[in-house]
This record gives sequence, structure tokens and C-alpha cells, in this order.
Amino acid sequence: MADLSPGDFAAYFEAIHGAAPFPWQARLLADVAREGRWPALLDLPTGTGKTAAIDVALFHLALDAASPPAQRKAPRRVMMVVDRRTVVDQAYERAKAIAESLRSARDGVLRAVADRLRALAGLRGDEPPIALAQLRGGMPRDDAWARRPDQPLVAVSTVDQVGSRLLFRGYGVSDAMRPIHAGLLGNDALLLLDEVHLSQPFRETLASLRRYRAWAGSNLPDPWKACKLPDRWQVVEMSATPGSRPAAQGDATAIPEGDRVFGLNDDDHRDERLALRLRAKKPVALGEVKVSGGEDARKATFVEAIAEHAVRFVAPGRAVGVIVNRVATARDAAAAIRKRTGASVDPILVTGRMRPLDRDDLDAKLGPLVRSGRARDAAAEPVVIVATQCIEAGADFDLDAIVTECASIDALRQRFGRLNRIGAIEDARGVVLVRSDALAKDHVDPVYGKAIAETWTWLGEAARDFGVQTMAAALPTGERLDAMRSPKARAPVMLPAHLDAWVQTRPSPVIDPDISLWLHGADQEQAPEVQVVWRADVTGALLAQAKGDEEAREALLKRVEACAPVGLEAISMPIHAVRMWLQGGAAPDLADVEGRAVGEDDVNQRGGRLALLWKGDESRVIEPGELRPGITLVVPSTYGGLAGGTWDPSSQVPVSDLGDRARWQQTGRPTLRLHPDVLRQHADVMDAALPKIPVPVVDERPDAEDRAEIDAWLSDMSAATAAASWLGRALKALAVKGRRRPALVRLDAVAMADEEGERRAEPGYFALVGRFRTRDAGAGDVTTEDDGASYTGVEVTLREHLGGVASWARRFAEQCGLPPEVARDVALAARWHDAGKVDPRFQRMLHGGSELRAAVAPEPLAKSALVAADRAARAHALERSGYPRGARHELASVALLEAEACTPLLREAVDRDLVLHLVASHHGWCRPFAPVVEDPAPVELVLDAGDTVVRGVSSDHGLARLDAGIAERFWRLVERYGWFGLAWLEAILRLADHRRSEEEQRGDLGAKEER
Repeated sequence: MADLSPGDFAAYFEAIHGAAPFPWQARLLADVAREGRWPALLDLPTGTGKTAAIDVALFHLALDAASPPAQRKAPRRVMMVVDRRTVVDQAYERAKAIAESLRSARDGVLRAVADRLRALAGLRGDEPPIALAQLRGGMPRDDAWARRPDQPLVAVSTVDQVGSRLLFRGYGVSDAMRPIHAGLLGNDALLLLDEVHLSQPFRETLASLRRYRAWAGSNLPDPWKACKLPDRWQVVEMSATPGSRPAAQGDATAIPEGDRVFGLNDDDHRDERLALRLRAKKPVALGEVKVSGGEDARKATFVEAIAEHAVRFVAPGRAVGVIVNRVATARDAAAAIRKRTGASVDPILVTGRMRPLDRDDLDAKLGPLVRSGRARDAAAEPVVIVATQCIEAGADFDLDAIVTECASIDALRQRFGRLNRIGAIEDARGVVLVRSDALAKDHVDPVYGKAIAETWTWLGEAARDFGVQTMAAALPTGERLDAMRSPKARAPVMLPAHLDAWVQTRPSPVIDPDISLWLHGADQEQAPEVQVVWRADVTGALLAQAKGDEEAREALLKRVEACAPVGLEAISMPIHAVRMWLQGGAAPDLADVEGRAVGEDDVNQRGGRLALLWKGDESRVIEPGELRPGITLVVPSTYGGLAGGTWDPSSQVPVSDLGDRARWQQTGRPTLRLHPDVLRQHADVMDAALPKIPVPVVDERPDAEDRAEIDAWLSDMSAATAAASWLGRALKALAVKGRRRPALVRLDAVAMADEEGERRAEPGYFALVGRFRTRDAGAGDVTTEDDGASYTGVEVTLREHLGGVASWARRFAEQCGLPPEVARDVALAARWHDAGKVDPRFQRMLHGGSELRAAVAPEPLAKSALVAADRAARAHALERSGYPRGARHELASVALLEAEACTPLLREAVDRDLVLHLVASHHGWCRPFAPVVEDPAPVELVLDAGDTVVRGVSSDHGLARLDAGIAERFWRLVERYGWFGLAWLEAILRLADHRRSEEEQRGDLGAKEER
């Protein structure tokens, strides 16, 4: 392993970012390396580069990699959490720059760091040393960030996405996958809570978790003392408000005595680059806008005033920012500026209410225009950005002028952190405007309370410059300052009983505490969110037919299954806003603040446009009144709702369908739906006209004829498409032959009745689904979330699969520093997790329902050649096999492992309970109860495991009974390993299963197996 010392940090930092670190950044690395733990608080002003904490964390992890696994102290998952979506996006851009520099390093300090990070996970020299993730919202089968427990990871996220996962109730995450997410975030993780003043309730929640985590394994008796898990979990608060250390008295979440607080010192103030930022002048003017009449008239008057002031600043080479408090105000202001400037300026609208792919496209355009350190060109076209609160905290925008709506003092200080960010200009200017009605005595803003009026009064008395040092010296203290700040919510007291409820993930208890109270507080209005996905091959008529017609519902699910939704194509929206949009009510006025609601949701709970609640096999058509927090909705593109890439409920323009592109970029598995409305929208990457699209014929013809027509079309389509585009690359991946040939999914026409009772048909189409994912793209889409996990498109024997998973599980356990006894138990569970698939009916199902093929097969299968995306083929196989619908093969695995023939195996285990539980829970069940499924025609299970042969076990094993011991075993293990420790052990085995299945999908069947 190459030599590396704390003194190499400066060279590492400069090699990535092209500039030496600030003194505090190098000093922080030295402090963390010396102490082995982070300070509890980083007390740093805005503009001083707090996101460099990511660089420090990774370098410290590389230093620590030289220690034996059991002695390592550095967390391998670095999670930056901040409640502003744009900041999340920009922090992710920094993480990407770090990852790319390390991936491509050939020598020097960067190569030394990269090799050490790879060594933590036993990665090859050509594999990325760190994984990246951006948690923008969860949805079923969308767990790309949770791939490996041993690989270094940098992730950025909002409080909702990290917090809900940490508390076992991940928003949009299926019940089955919740423990994996909680296990990874609750262990071996460093949580960097940025702009902590925005997230007081979550800060309090993390403080409670810190106390309760210490209970795990604190009183372990023999022989389990050797099973105590390593503790590498820490929370670091980061503040942009100097002197924000909480008072130690009367505050349960105060920085504990003895914990360190890290801040700037004299060296930092002497550093010319940093001093320039701290001394930068940010003069402001104030303007009260007199408004009257109804709300629409008052808003229109205010918007015109904003546009008037913004246009005054527009000049060649200038970047002007307009920041307002509501999404609708931002849309209207952009339109007003566009109208005033004609074609000379096209304002760029930036909100947190965008789909990730749309946001990525915008960021690619925006970065060179406004990022810090850019080369300013006095002759360049002027740039105007109109934004919401989404850019006010930590966003790397360096603007020449700002026009902002008045808000609380803490929000304004953050906004003006985007003005003259690095102190490079002398003529920066700012304007703060306030609506006259916001100054009324009885006005209470839904987001800022009465702080707007208090702030405005103080600004008129004292402040004309928002420079960091100037403002810090001018601010009042005590009650006056408190009145100027945003209202602070408090989290309820967390009790162990709350964690006992949340740790029950499948099934969840009937009395289930609402986690939003612990994320955003109990004394403010909550705005839980849902994910919305637009699809061009889903229509309102099909949704209506599927609402009460099972055949139409199946047809609808087949269409969505063919290209299952992923996070890159979804927008996160407050539930009340989506409900009102679907019901056709007046669009609510949204703020871009996590967890805050603006306005009342008083629309009727029944009626309105329909949507598909996407939940895999459990998906169903719902009305707006049935919306629940965290769900994923699939709606027709024709519903509209987006304009210019951002949320606009008044827009009727059909929304682009990003499904195929999102799956390609996120999973690396090519998918293409040959639906005319889907394909026509790809004109931007096509060099010629769209070839005539093959369609399924009414009378089914031989598969070979369909294949021949599709192959010819693929050739024509490839010739007409830009080869370098995502579609060109996907088409190339779909054109492969042989056993890698993509699955051809036939989506037949759907018979429907219109309002007059006339019959018509929703046209059918083909979908191409790659059997193998590419080696160099995406993060995979294999999970143990549902029964589709057995349909990977590649036949794999049970022997190969069990050996491969055991090898991965042992590797993960050892790399994560688990005690050797625990690592052996995890590997033993892995060797038996799928043993129950020897059920002869399950084998028929894996062979497409064919009894003959199952009978002549040389050995049992673990994986089928069918693909999960082909819903019709899966249903056909299940029906022909005779396997009870809903039966759990993992319970059969437990029954086999508990047979007398396996007694010697279990006797070798240090923790027999753990082995049996890991087998039972590897699809997320048995936490704490197993599902009850009748087996009317039981069969005998026989397993030849080489050195162990098990016979005489019935498929009607009775393990779903309440007195079978499954639940009791779960609670014993929770007490033994802790709420998060047990979830971590489950994640290690289940992710080993995922990675082995991914190897099998790629055709890496020669991977080393553990016998």
C-alpha cells in the first residue's frame, strides 16, 4: 500500500481542484487524523468552502485504510445533508469532480489515495474507487446508491431522503428495502449536516439516535461478547453562522461537553483568498412595494417591481440573480423580465421542483455562466437567474447583482452569500424588496412567520451591507435577533419505543409514529412529498379502464413494468400540490423549503384525474384523494404540469417521457419502448427521420418473424440516430445477438369502451429489454425487493448462485471489519439463503412453467432466463408451475436449515439465531412476522448440498405461525445487535445477493465461488 500522510493533503487537494486548500481545510484534516474522530461542529461562515469537508473525509478514509479492518475508525459512507435541492445538486457536482480525478489518477498522491480507497473494498485498479449518490427521492426497485456495504461512498441528500431512510421509513422505498437503507445509513457513516440552522428538528433527532445507538451490545453475555459490531457512525454539524454553538444549558441537543468545535483562526484571516471573501462588500438598497386589491393583483404588482429592478442591473458580462419566496412568484417574475427585455435576455428559471434529468441538463448550461472562479467577460451576454430559496444555502453561484424578496435575516444572509461570493468584483449591488402587506401587524408568513416585518424594520435602522464581516458585527443579539429569524420547530422527544415501532418494517405496526415529526418538527405545518413520473404510453382512458377492470389493470402494469420508473425521471412535489393539480383546483403557492406547506389543502378528497400508484406487483390506479406520503405516481404525459423543466400546474403542454433514457443512465441496462409517442420525442438526437415502427400483429406470429422485423428496424434506427447520444449507445447495446440478445416484450392492444359504450383499442407495441447490463455504465437494477429477483434474464444454477453469494458475503463482512465469528455466520446464511428454491414447483416456475424442462434439468436453478420486465411471461410461468401465489422460498430455506441433517452446521455458528434470521429476512420479510400463505398441495423438499443432504422436509412447514419463533428470534437479535446493527447485517447478506446476481446478469459466471 502506497505511503500517505496528513502532510500530503495539500497536494491531493490541489491536484483535484487546481488550488491549494484554505488553512482551515488542511488544519481540519490534521485534527481528524490525529483524533480519529471529527469535531461535533464546524463553525464556518458562508463562502469559506464548507463542502471541502467531503475532501477531508475521503482523505482521512484513505489514511485509515492502512489499519486492519477491525481497527479502522473512519466511516466509509460520507453523507452530506442539507435542506436545499440546488445545494444538493452542486455538492454532488463537487463529489463527481473528486471521483473522476481519483478514477483517472495514474500516479502521484491521487493514485495513492485512489488505491487505498479501492483496497477498502478489494476493487480492481480499473474500478472507481468511490461510489456517488444523489438521494433525490425513492421509489420501488430504485436503490442504485445502496449497492455495496464496503465501498467508499459520497452521497448528498435532503433531510427528508436521509432522515426517512435512517428511521426505517424511507420515502418511496419499499417495505422490503427499508432495512437495507437504514442499515447502511445507521452504520459506518459520517453525516455532515450542513446549514444546521435549517434543520433543527432533524439535529435533535440525530442527537437522540446517537444516545440510543450506544445501547447496542452494551450488556452482551457470553458467547456473544465477541459479536459486538464496530462503531464508525458520527454526525458533524456545519454552520454558516459564526458563533452558532448551542448553549449547553437547557438544550438536550447541545454539543456534549468534551466534544470539539472547529472554526476559523488567525491563519485563515491572514490568508488573502479567504480574507477577500470575508471582507467582500455587498451593499444593498431597500424598496417597499405598495400593493392592493386581491391576491392576484398584489402579486402582479410585486412581480412587476421585481422585474423593473432586475432589468436595471442587466448589462453585458453581468450575472443577475432574482430570489423570491414562492415557486409561482419565480415563474411570474421570469415571464415579466422576459417581456421587458424582449429577445435580448432569456431568464433561467431555477427551482427545486424539477426532474433530476431536467436539472442535469440545466446545470450543464448554467455552470459556466455563474459558478465561482469563472472568467468574467465584459462583452458576454448578460445572464439573469430567477430562483427560489433553493439556491440560498451553500449554492456555488457568484452573482454580480441580486434582487431579492425580503425574508428572515438568516435567509437573507444566505441569499447574499451568492453575491460577490469570492470578493472578486468591486461594483456588486443588491436590492431587498418587500410587499407592503407583509409588513402588516397581523401578517404571518407560512414560511417565515413574523420575521419578515422584524427583519425589514432592522434593515431600515442599521444594515446597508451584507458582507460576511460587516453583517456579523452589525447583528443584534438576544430577543431582537430571535424575532428576525425563521421560526424554529422542535422534534418530539424520541423514545426507544419509537425505534421499536419503526424497526418493524414488514409488516409495519398498525400504530406507526409519523416520522415527519422527527424530521421537521411537531409545531409546524408539514408538507410530505410524493414522486411524479410522466409516461407517454400511459393514457387517461387506460387508467380509467384499469380502475375497475382487472384485465386492463394487468395491461397497464405490463406497460409500466417494461420500463419500470427510476429516480432520474421523477419530480418530488408536496402531496397537497399534486392532489390539487390532479383535481383541477387552484394551484397552491409553493415555497422551496423542505417540510413546509404553504396554503391549505381544502380540495375535495374525491374525484379528479386518475394516476397509477407505482408499487411493483402491488401497483393500482388511484384517485387524488388516495395519495399518501412517499408514494410514486405514474401519470400520462398529456396531463402537462411542467414548463421549461420546472413545476407549472397550469401548463397543458405534454411532458416529455424520460423513462428509457433514465433507465439507461441509472441502471446501465438498455430499454426501448417502440411506442410512437415515446419514440417521436427523440428528434433532438436523430440525424434522419424516424423509421417505420414495427407493431405486434393481431394474430400472433412466430417469434422469429417478429425478431427479424425488429432487427431490421434497429439497424435503420441506429443509422438515423447520433451515435454519441444516449439513444445511439442504447441502440448499439440492444443490437447484440446470441444469448445476450434483448428480451422482446409484447404489449398487446387493450380493448376499451368509450363514454358511449363503443369499443375501441389502445394500440399495442413492442419493448426491448436488455438481458445484460453494460459493464461501464449505470449502477445496476438487481434487488431482493420482490419476486422479480429470480427473473434476471440469465439461467443460473442454485449451486453457482449460493456459492457466489457466500463468497461476496464473506468478503463484505471482512472488509467492513465485522468480528470473524459474525463474518462466518453471515457467510453460512448466504450459503443457504435460497435453498428453498429446490421446491419442484418453484423449479417449474423458473423454467417458464415447463414441467418437462424442470424434470430434465441437470441441477436446480436459482435464476430464470425470463426477465422481470416481462410481466405476462412471469404470470404465465407462475400459473403453470402450481407454486402457491405469495409463498416464500426463504421460509422453506429456514425449514431445510433447521432439519436434523443440518444440526452440525448450525452447531458451528456462534449465533444460530442470526444465521436463521438472515436466511428468513433476505427478501425483507420476518421483520418481525412471516406472511401467511396456504399450501393446499404440499411437496417434499430435497436438497443435495454436497457434504449435506436434506430430505423429508415438507413445504407446509408452519413457520408463518405466530408460535413458530420467527418474531421472538427477531426481537432477541434487535436487543443483541441494536436496531441499526441487525439491519446492517441483513444489508451485508442481501447486497451480496445483489452483487452476485449482477455478475450473473453480466455473464461473469466464472466468478470465484465459496463451496
